[in-house]
Amino acid sequence: MGSSMANHLITNGHPLHVHNRTREKAEALLERGAIWHDTPESAANAADVLITMLGLPSDVEQVYFGKTAGGGVIAAAKSGSLLIDMTTSSPRLAERISSVARERNIEALDAPVSGGDVGARNKSLVVMVGGEEEAFHRGEPLLQQMGQSVTRLGPAGSGQRCKLSNQIAVAIGMVAWCEALAVAKASNLDPSAVQDVIRAGAAGSWGLTNLAPRALNEDFKPGFLVRHLVKDIRLAQEEADLQGLRLPGLEVAQKLYELLEKLGYGEAGTQVLFHHYETNRGVG
Repeated sequence: MGSSMANHLITNGHPLHVHNRTREKAEALLERGAIWHDTPESAANAADVLITMLGLPSDVEQVYFGKTAGGGVIAAAKSGSLLIDMTTSSPRLAERISSVARERNIEALDAPVSGGDVGARNKSLVVMVGGEEEAFHRGEPLLQQMGQSVTRLGPAGSGQRCKLSNQIAVAIGMVAWCEALAVAKASNLDPSAVQDVIRAGAAGSWGLTNLAPRALNEDFKPGFLVRHLVKDIRLAQEEADLQGLRLPGLEVAQKLYELLEKLGYGEAGTQVLFHHYETNRGVG
């Protein structure tokens, strides 16, 4: 996703400084004129706006606060710069980043996205932003070049809290369409025909439209990894626990996706859940 998003920025004429743990994944951007940096700190020091798209909250913590000699991007960033983390991460970590950055006269936004690999390629991501209003107005033009919808929800951490609400709907929705098509197939209906019919009605969803056809074609390549959804579900459960909420639907989705990860599907796309219903008759 990060590569596609960065590609839109280059297309719009922005000079780009890049770092990735695997340089080969950045080669297409380098061929378009992006400048390579060996460390996140070096890239941060060269930029007026730093955008990160990482895997886990632990990755965000390491990149921003540094557990290596570099000291983290907050320490390396120029005074007056803007940091935008687009990882789905912890709201409390986003608040911490904002607080520490402010002490160094640096602005920070948490701006996780929804839309997966398709949205990243098509510039149709939904961007959910937390942070100060002035910082948002500064970052909004860049974010609009990567997404179709950019909304500030409130102060630091608000973007992450909105994304966790999104992931609750995604996780439970995945269970819904997998079960619906599993029943259709078991009833000797053509599940592809059923998918095409019900996606246009009240049962319609992004997952039913975009992921169900992949699942029915046994295409389980990731747009979004199972292990990343497991991470997001756990973050959402943590937030719900802090608010004193019980989410039984999410508990079911968590059980199923943690089982998929245990069975070795952590690197598969989330639509692999349908395969589980086919091979295990839905038994958890």
